[in-house]
Amino acid sequence: MLTRFYKPNIVRDMFSGQAQAKMSVVLERFRNNGSGVLVYFRDGAAGVPPIPIESSVSIEADRNRQWREIEAGAQILRDLGITSIRHLTSSIHHFRGLSGFGIEIVRNERL
Repeated sequence: MLTRFYKPNIVRDMFSGQAQAKMSVVLERFRNNGSGVLVYFRDGAAGVPPIPIESSVSIEADRNRQWREIEAGAQILRDLGITSIRHLTSSIHHFRGLSGFGIEIVRNERL
């Protein structure tokens, strides 16, 4: 299943205009593929912790935040019955934690 993980950045999205253009590309890729799943991580919702302006910059804190996001995304995919994804991305991320939830990334596809 073609899948895109997306976590908004309000300032970047509002002022750069790139987010809307990227999302159009993502939706076009889904349309051309015949299907796709957009996993949208909004801070403070569905297990994604809110990040205060003065957020911790420690490596462990960052790892914990990323793990909670991976866990929430994996749960969404599992609930949809998806076990194998083609990750649509603008930069390569290695979501090693997904395999612990029975989700395999078969390949990364660039936007």
